[in-house]
Amino acid sequence: MKKIAITCVGLLAFLAILFVGIQQTTAGIIPLSDWMLHNNEESLYYVETTTDYEELWNGNYRYEFTGFDQEGNKQRIVRVMDRELQPNAYLEIYTAGRFGKGWVEVPQEAVPEGALMQLNR
Repeated sequence: MKKIAITCVGLLAFLAILFVGIQQTTAGIIPLSDWMLHNNEESLYYVETTTDYEELWNGNYRYEFTGFDQEGNKQRIVRVMDRELQPNAYLEIYTAGRFGKGWVEVPQEAVPEGALMQLNR
C-alpha cells in the first residue's frame, strides 16, 4: 500500500513539473490544447507588433497579439518567437485556434483594408 501511495505522489509531482514546463517553454497550455483540437483548421490573421512580451527562461519571447482577418474579425493569438520583434511592424500569422504557427513580416500596404482599419483603431 505504501508503494502505491509513493508512486501516486511521484506521478502527480511529475505531471505538475511537466505542466509548469510546458507553460514556461511554449505558448502555454490553452494554445497547445487549441492546436491539438483544431489542428486541421488554419486561418490567416494580421497583427501589429508591440514591445509587450514576456521573456521566457530559455531565451525565447512569448507574444500575445490581437489579430484581425481580411474582414476585420478579431482573434487573440499567442506565439513564442525565438527573437525579439521590431515594434510597430505588421505580421501575417497562420493560426490553429489561438496558437500562432507560421508568420512573416509584411509591409503595411500588404495588409487588407478590413484588418488595417481594425489595427489602426
